[in-house]
Amino acid sequence: MRIGRRDQLVKLERATVTQDAYNEDVESWGTIGQEWAAVFYGQGSERRQAAMEQGQQAATFNMLSNPVTQGLRLTDRIAHAGAAWDIEGIAVDTPCRGEIEVTAVRRT
Repeated sequence: MRIGRRDQLVKLERATVTQDAYNEDVESWGTIGQEWAAVFYGQGSERRQAAMEQGQQAATFNMLSNPVTQGLRLTDRIAHAGAAWDIEGIAVDTPCRGEIEVTAVRRT
């Protein structure tokens, strides 16, 4: 169910590390939840241009605050638009308004 401007269904993912037959670490990503989010790309044309030159794109994901979103870590990621977005920041003051904002970067 879409909620207002939150019209993008995103997956929240967390890595688990296991060891293979050669005792090497193998990282795999599992879904810890799905949330409706409003997605805002960059903060202006200069930032978008810099992102293209550096091979990355920044976005802010605005979601409702709940136990899953409040439990997000900087080591988690967001799956959106066919890409993995590495979480770089989680706004700590928005949960009191019932929302949480996550800044993430997609590397190309």
